[in-house]
Amino acid sequence: MRLSLFASVASYGVLAALTVGLLPNKACASTTPYFNIVNKYSGNSMDLIGGNTANGAVIETYASDSGSANQLWSLVPVDGAFEIVAYDTGSALSVSNDATTNGAIVWDWQFNNDPSQLWNLVDAGNGWFYIVNVRSGLVLDDDGYGTGNDNPIDTWSNNSTNGSGADLDNQLWKIQPNGTYYIKAASGRYICIQNQGSTDGSPIIQYDQENNPWFKWQFTSEGNGWFSLFSLNAPTRVISVDNDSTAAAEDTQLWDYNSSDHSGGQQVRIEPKLDGHFKFYFELDGMSWDMPGGNTADNVPLQQYPDNSNSWQEFSLERTDNVAGPENTIESVSPSSVPAPASGGAMSFEILNGTNGAYANNQIYWGVLGINPANGQWSYLSSNGTLQPISAALNTASGCLVKNGVDYANIYNTINPGQWISIPQITSARMYISRGSPCYITTYNTGFAGPNIDNPSDPNSNVNFDFIEFTIDGAGYHGNTTRVDMFGFPIQHRLINVGDTFDQTVGENEIETTNGLPMKFQSTVPSQFTSLATVQSPYRIVAPIHGSFAAGQPNANYFSGYSSIDTQDILLGTGAAADPDTCAAINRHVYTLPEADWNVVGDYYGAAPANYYAQFWHQHDINALAYGFCYDDVNGQASYLSVANPLGLILRIGQ
Repeated sequence: MRLSLFASVASYGVLAALTVGLLPNKACASTTPYFNIVNKYSGNSMDLIGGNTANGAVIETYASDSGSANQLWSLVPVDGAFEIVAYDTGSALSVSNDATTNGAIVWDWQFNNDPSQLWNLVDAGNGWFYIVNVRSGLVLDDDGYGTGNDNPIDTWSNNSTNGSGADLDNQLWKIQPNGTYYIKAASGRYICIQNQGSTDGSPIIQYDQENNPWFKWQFTSEGNGWFSLFSLNAPTRVISVDNDSTAAAEDTQLWDYNSSDHSGGQQVRIEPKLDGHFKFYFELDGMSWDMPGGNTADNVPLQQYPDNSNSWQEFSLERTDNVAGPENTIESVSPSSVPAPASGGAMSFEILNGTNGAYANNQIYWGVLGINPANGQWSYLSSNGTLQPISAALNTASGCLVKNGVDYANIYNTINPGQWISIPQITSARMYISRGSPCYITTYNTGFAGPNIDNPSDPNSNVNFDFIEFTIDGAGYHGNTTRVDMFGFPIQHRLINVGDTFDQTVGENEIETTNGLPMKFQSTVPSQFTSLATVQSPYRIVAPIHGSFAAGQPNANYFSGYSSIDTQDILLGTGAAADPDTCAAINRHVYTLPEADWNVVGDYYGAAPANYYAQFWHQHDINALAYGFCYDDVNGQASYLSVANPLGLILRIGQ
């Protein structure tokens, strides 16, 4: 039956750079930059299908996934062109059989410096490129305007010049940096935030390299050929032109990302250069990044300036994170290493940092709120494993959090690798986890006001957070990951019992990433659902009821014609959809089948209308178990774990 863990909460918001040379195969901890090469027409990425390492392995397009090694490519300058190298093999994107005619497919082949393995990147504007083969002069083409997985890539005459009048988009590609990066100026110094800044207006400068988050940057696609550069020191802020100025020699600064403002002061396009460097151009005015006069001193501001050939407008990318695979895998924890809880504790838990360097341990925050069954008081969990009562006074206590001049309770801790926290019995509990910033929660004597993703002025609207729900009582541990309201980032949730006879994990597959899942979502769900990945980007994917399926929104009547029950009731499990079986059957599109067939999993989501948001999480979660809507536990489909004698809970925060 449906978990109802927060029914007694008094007030709350939401429920339920480029290195030149030969590259190693399976490139180890290298600074080599890798890219996703994304087709404009389909939105899918160039993919070494199945990670096949043999000569002649097929290269096709597949749903974009920034966490897939099959979709990682490097650009190596060779003889005035580029070799495009597969991360999985170290071999090169090549035209099959050295063909020079339309329709020749591409494959992966050991590099032998043949012109059929060399490519020119021809700027097509707005961050898009034609990828032109040196031998044939033909361009990479997403064959037949295909939008599905495993679509062939071939070479074809350029639609912009061959007189066919065909759509150009299937021949246009963007080069999207994958992972997190240091950005090195021609001076040998690195782009960073002055004085470790994390607030709006902090200057962007060059400085001697440090292994600190204010030197590290992540490229996030704007859904076109442009990117925003997010700081790992202030994960909601990006490099911006000061006041959107179009003046030459204007400084750059850190500023809060504005997803609705595409004036261009926060967006850049990338141009790979044949000397192994890169140029960055602002969308705002087309000006280039520029280190004024080639000044090599520390604290020189990064500026914009009209494009020229000076070396100080070129930069290198050095990857900061390892692409060898998921970090701190949740199965790496041995059950024998789980300690017994401290006196008064019911079990122990540990949180693993699996962000592959995107967030330092001290940038991942956790806080637990729930009811202490010993006294019935709402409480928070301290780092020493005891429950402390919450109250209105906690909001202004010493060490409280402040945002926009408002005080909030500080109930948070950060990750300490190898630390196990003892936790006593607690009911109706929620663990909030956030990256880059704590959540801002108001506490009361009888409850708390959690994040409200429907309120654009909520202090957590620009915080990347997620949560799990659980109860620990005399019958054991009972808890789940949840996508009922939203997705913030991948979480894995593993439960081990005393004696190790129960050891199960739920949550997103570890290969899934925060950036990759929204791209997959948009490329696979029907058009009515795609905006759920963008309306609150880059912080979360929202559930249908928090997006265009709410009352008064474009899809408010989505289920009409299939059921007489209001769409909002179907999504919320209320009103005429309060019966769990009925609610689940409608969401899964089996409602019109005989009731005896409602539990045939193979029939779920077979046709519209259906809750394709929920289906997506089942497709990308461990063992296809997910809480995609409120009654997704019907027929055992939810990411729910329960055991009578719990020993350890392990949570992994993904990339």
